[in-house]
Amino acid sequence: MAKGYPISKPDYSLEIRYRLRDGQWSTWSNKGKGKFETIELVQRQIRTLAASYQGREKEVRFEYNGKLCNFVGEPTGNVISLI
Repeated sequence: MAKGYPISKPDYSLEIRYRLRDGQWSTWSNKGKGKFETIELVQRQIRTLAASYQGREKEVRFEYNGKLCNFVGEPTGNVISLI
């Protein structure tokens, strides 16, 4: 019988959407999930995601332990708005 490795559930996820030319929002795009290590790593991921959408209004959904959080990891219940 093969040994099973412990599987850790992801405890954070990142999604992004941006404003389309017609003023509507795009659909949420899943950009990753994983095991939370440090807020600095998540902030770096958010900056990298935002850089791909230069010049567009965008929102990032940072969910940690099932709660929407702001850029510093505090639960706020809101998405992160970026311009």
